[in-house]
Amino acid sequence: MYNLIKGELFKLRKNGAFWTLLCTLTILSLAYPLLYYFDSRASGTPQMTGAEFFVNFIASNSHVLKFSVAMLAGFFICTEYSSGVMKTIASSGNARWRLFTAKLIVFAAGAMAASLVFPVVGMTETTLLAGFGQLPEGGAALLIPRALGLTLLYSAAFAAMGALFAVIFTDSDKTIIFLLAFFMLTDTLWVAVGRKIPFFAELHDYSIFKLSIEIGKPGIDSGEWPAFLLVPLGTIALSAILGILAFRRKEIK
Repeated sequence: MYNLIKGELFKLRKNGAFWTLLCTLTILSLAYPLLYYFDSRASGTPQMTGAEFFVNFIASNSHVLKFSVAMLAGFFICTEYSSGVMKTIASSGNARWRLFTAKLIVFAAGAMAASLVFPVVGMTETTLLAGFGQLPEGGAALLIPRALGLTLLYSAAFAAMGALFAVIFTDSDKTIIFLLAFFMLTDTLWVAVGRKIPFFAELHDYSIFKLSIEIGKPGIDSGEWPAFLLVPLGTIALSAILGILAFRRKEIK
């Protein structure tokens, strides 16, 4: 397993789409605070501090996370089907569950790296421009490490879902389009159905789609922690199992 993971890490480091994604996110995370800074100076409004940037945009980072997973699933996993690499790997003699698990671990690591770019780079630049400021009261000392830790966990959960659908579709374009539509429209559809069927509304409240935008709130009660931790862990486990089953039955040409 170690050698398989090491091989997948090598492919991730050599993957141009991965580095293009990281560079794009870095440029955007540098450009947005800078534009806000100059706009605030021109209009005379108070500058946004690093703490304010982090609190205001950590929830929006879930959209960046979903976009990153969709792009990586298409250009890191699916391209191996079209290039014939996946066929070579599948015939290497390793069990397919090991192959999928190794790829999922590295794919999740790539998604985790991408998920940290916007909040960390943006907060750092805003702090240099206008100071750090103060975090909201209520667990302020733990807010940043807690939010970043949960961001990593939820990025792994979305990555597990992305890997599952990448194995099902195997085509880059189909995978990217489906994942973008699925990630962006699921909340809207879930809420619409939940208005008529209360069960779906409750189900949505305990989904990674809803919880991922609440990881940056100032305080998380002790009673909320089980949901914040078990939901993404359960999503990872379920998606991994389904992904392994799909990969084992998939005919690779």
